[in-house]
Amino acid sequence: MAVTVKWVSKQRGGNHEPKFRPVNSDALDKTEKLIYRATLEAIEAIPEDTYRRIIRGIISAQEVIDDLIGRHLLTDAEEIAKAIFAAYVEGTRDMAHRLREGLNKELKRLGSDLVLLGRGEYKKAKIYGMYEPWDWDNPTIPAVSLFDQQPDNMAGKVYARFRASEIISSVANDVQANIGLIIEEGFTAQQTFQTGRTVTGLTPQQTAGRLYGVLQDVSPVPITTSQYAEYVAPHTNGLFPRWAKAVDRSMNTYANNLRNKGLDDKTILERTTKHGQRYGNKLRRSRARMIARTEVAFAQNRGMYDTLLQAQDQGIMGAQSMKEWTVGPTDVCPICRPMAGRKVPLKAPFNVGGSFVDYPPAHPNCRCFIFPVPQLQTAPTLVGSNIPADPYRYVFRDGWTITVGEGVPITV
Repeated sequence: MAVTVKWVSKQRGGNHEPKFRPVNSDALDKTEKLIYRATLEAIEAIPEDTYRRIIRGIISAQEVIDDLIGRHLLTDAEEIAKAIFAAYVEGTRDMAHRLREGLNKELKRLGSDLVLLGRGEYKKAKIYGMYEPWDWDNPTIPAVSLFDQQPDNMAGKVYARFRASEIISSVANDVQANIGLIIEEGFTAQQTFQTGRTVTGLTPQQTAGRLYGVLQDVSPVPITTSQYAEYVAPHTNGLFPRWAKAVDRSMNTYANNLRNKGLDDKTILERTTKHGQRYGNKLRRSRARMIARTEVAFAQNRGMYDTLLQAQDQGIMGAQSMKEWTVGPTDVCPICRPMAGRKVPLKAPFNVGGSFVDYPPAHPNCRCFIFPVPQLQTAPTLVGSNIPADPYRYVFRDGWTITVGEGVPITV
């Protein structure tokens, strides 16, 4: 059943605190669940007989790929894109909050009376008169400006649709890769079994006890590599090639263990088939979960990064401002551990073990994010005469201007 969500840009903000979970947790948040379900639905939509039809030459692998991409880019990919967009918006709002906090620290350091508030804080301040009446000549009451952020829906949607199409294309393209891999595995087993040469690292006797040997025993004619692939490949549906190889080897090990227990070939094949289905389903869920977590991390960090770039381009952040790589509090992986607290100029990439990226994640299931490090050289200048045509406002060194009261929101 298709997952139905809406394009949402006006979301209620949370507490803007980063959420970390143990690395071995299978838990998913609301947005991740949407991507997980849609991705799993796209994977499971590949018909079971697809591999057999490709192997037998009834259809080409490219035809299957084109069909899958064509159908799912209009259905599952759209649902995935909507969820990715929601994560992107969440990232922009979280970064606006963090940027506001960072700017307020800089303003305080520079001795400025200006205080930037979010929309909820500003509304509450007005209701309770917390910062009123503000007076040019009364420095004991800080000047307050609304500092909020409005995401550019078009930019976010373009990014979300691109990432969603990449997910569907990747799943579809792995169909052809997995068939080739399984045929190769079958060929090496066949050569060992028929010629007596140790091609796979196993002796002919060991190969005879594995899956190829079992299939050969129940067949009245020699088993071809294509027939071997027809049996194994459907269980690798939607998997990464290396995970498809893991399914093939697991089925072989399982069949060998059953043969060592003295079971007959028919029973071995029935149980091995069920084992391949269970293991393949488990890995398919793992892939969908990995995609969901990683894509949400990408989207949130992309939203954060776009917010920072726009803030600097508009003159809100100083030219010397930086970004910081922040890791989780525990269970930090060897890849990200050296990155903890590393700062680089805002438009410069991070060097993660020789790979250059503008923002996390550094790898699948990465939990890192970027943090703003605004650096203002001087306090903003207060100008204006407090009339409608010339209101009180602060002018920053790099050109950004914000009025006292209903400030001007940045647009990302």
